[in-house]
Amino acid sequence: MEDGGLPHALDRAERALERIEQALAARRPDSGRDDALRARVRDAVAELDQLIREAAQ
Repeated sequence: MEDGGLPHALDRAERALERIEQALAARRPDSGRDDALRARVRDAVAELDQLIREAAQ
């Protein structure tokens, strides 16, 4: 990755997660399905973060 690529990719992933969480919060806040989706997205972003860190080494 080029210089600055990794931090930029991590920032984009974090912003994407924030947008997803905001969109879910704007919907029905009491839905268990939303919580499950948040957990899945959080896991996916964490896995992506790990892959990016490994690629940068």
